[in-house]
Amino acid sequence: MQNVIDALNWRYAVKTFDPSKSVSDENFRAILEAGRLAPSSFGIESWKFLVVENPELRAKLRAVSYGQTKVTDAAHIVVMAARTDVSALAGELVERTARIQGVDAASLDGLKNMVDGYVAGMSAEKALAYAREQTFIALGMMVETAALLGVDSCPMGGFDQAGVDALLGLSAQNLTACSMLAVGERGDDETASRPKVRRAFDEVVEFVR
Repeated sequence: MQNVIDALNWRYAVKTFDPSKSVSDENFRAILEAGRLAPSSFGIESWKFLVVENPELRAKLRAVSYGQTKVTDAAHIVVMAARTDVSALAGELVERTARIQGVDAASLDGLKNMVDGYVAGMSAEKALAYAREQTFIALGMMVETAALLGVDSCPMGGFDQAGVDALLGLSAQNLTACSMLAVGERGDDETASRPKVRRAFDEVVEFVR
């Protein structure tokens, strides 16, 4: 247990990455897998993770991310995108479940009707917010997994969403960027030595008995 707490205390949102340092393929794949295996409401998996590897594209991505060096200097940059066609997710969930669990899709009508009914009661704005919320669960699991592996990371929300969407052609894929994750190794970053600032345990945890 202490190893987990130690890793989370060691973790911080890296401001400056060392562009000469890489992350092993094994560790990076594990971080991505943690996102893929993350829980989501009904299991809808309303996300896609785009690993931007092209250097020229990363430079353009940096330009629409307020010039943040971590976009180009981190070993990897992952754009966390949420689905905008939320109404399609129930059908995909049923198809996926039937295929993987080897059951008749018709036997899952109850599940489909439940998810469809839940989504149908939302406005377009609410449905998009719902999809984005699920994606942040995956982001959190990826950040924690990176820490447990001793890999630095920084979740990012500071970017022009419309600019990122346009740059990566996300709208045509029924996606929209909602966050990014920079993964690599901290460089000459003065914030690394600062004590972690958090509320005390008793301030944020209340046992209701």
